[in-house]
Amino acid sequence: MLALPLAPAAAVVGAVVVVELAAIAALGARVARRARNLGVRRSLEHAAAPETGPGTDPAEEERRQFHEKWTARLRNGFSAGAVDALLRSARNTAHPPKHRLAVLRELDEWLQAEERAFQACAERSVDVLIVSHFGLPGGNTSANVADIGALTGAGLRVGLLHHPVYRWDVAVPLNPKIEELVDGERVVLVGAHDEVRCDLAVVRLPTVMERLMDDLPRITAGRTVLLVNQVPFTYYDAEGGRRPQWDPRAVHETVQGWLGEHTWYLIGPEVRRTLERHHAEGIAGIDIADEYWYEIIETAEWRRDARPGGDGPVRIGRHTRDAPLKWPETAEKLLACYPDDPAFEVRVLGGAATPREMLGGLPENWTELPFGSVPAREFLHGLDVFVYFIAEDCVEAFGRSPLEAMAAGVPCVMDPRFEALFGDAALYCGPEDVAATVRALAADPEAYAAQALRALARVEEDFSPAALVRRAARLGATVPDRL
Repeated sequence: MLALPLAPAAAVVGAVVVVELAAIAALGARVARRARNLGVRRSLEHAAAPETGPGTDPAEEERRQFHEKWTARLRNGFSAGAVDALLRSARNTAHPPKHRLAVLRELDEWLQAEERAFQACAERSVDVLIVSHFGLPGGNTSANVADIGALTGAGLRVGLLHHPVYRWDVAVPLNPKIEELVDGERVVLVGAHDEVRCDLAVVRLPTVMERLMDDLPRITAGRTVLLVNQVPFTYYDAEGGRRPQWDPRAVHETVQGWLGEHTWYLIGPEVRRTLERHHAEGIAGIDIADEYWYEIIETAEWRRDARPGGDGPVRIGRHTRDAPLKWPETAEKLLACYPDDPAFEVRVLGGAATPREMLGGLPENWTELPFGSVPAREFLHGLDVFVYFIAEDCVEAFGRSPLEAMAAGVPCVMDPRFEALFGDAALYCGPEDVAATVRALAADPEAYAAQALRALARVEEDFSPAALVRRAARLGATVPDRL
């Protein structure tokens, strides 16, 4: 290998940096002429201006983390701020040439990809456009999958616009459950340079609107709704909310500025109660629908043929993600809801780290199954009764797992806070009465069957695909007459 003296080598590297900057500037100018986002255009137009002021050379690990964070944002919808941050880093002469060149190459590749994407942009016409974070692993994805299936099953064409949450990992890919639905015909992915016309635009998950993406398609919607499927804070008590997730007024203004006049649809009564009690000022003047945008489920895909046989312990269970808010907050309440009693077999799908820590170990009559280890449908079909209680400070916006139990034909015993949502589809009591309620239900075949049928009837009426299609039609989506 030929070794160059230090000074000439530095000069060569410096020359390369200048050449790279000039190349970026030239390519940036071309793309900037086409860029629709003003922030991106301005950043690109100033790409050639070197920053030579004093700076601190951060540690290698800090530079790596910086590069990964801003590269992810550059490639996943938040390019205006990312271009600016990366260019500052590339211009900073305190950074090693290796780092500066890596940043420039990343920008070069992105600019070329942007040029190709612009050339491949399309005009798309769909019946319903759903804007959401399509990479999440839990309930938001399950709800999106169900909605997409219901709408396409009714003959509607659905567009999907993936919108990451800025403060999360924006590089999370589409959930495979979403990806397998995209066929380019009934379900299409919308790109940043596309032009989209739709009868109805649905923004699901208000957190995605805390910071709007820089790279967005042009959207013309006949009607726009924001589906509020979470409350603004993680915890609520008598003092109010703690750990904010999103701000009602800011989210309203973001959607208003992007898509114009719109209506909020709440996912259930608990969300309405929380907004009115704790966020009255923030929601003042916002158009909030009286009806709810419930999650949906297809009972034919979940319903079991019969209750499992056996004369052993009563099989009670629950499935949800394992988090402190998803469990009763004290050991006394926890064991009242899920008894350490050989008369019961307690089955948990989703993990039980929280109760294990709370109790110092799991009771012998408990069986723990990790998240995703068994399909939820299979798990539910093996239960006698579904028991669902959560922490007092938790505001559960909906309750997807109890809905799945109802659709499977498993009677539910639940926290009374869910009664406004599910009505006679479940039985409600305090933790101290769970064991007696479950025993009485399990011991009376007629009452057991009647409760299962009441739940199925309620699911069909309010939480079925047909209910969603009727709502979409009321909001302007044209459902084919043949359906």
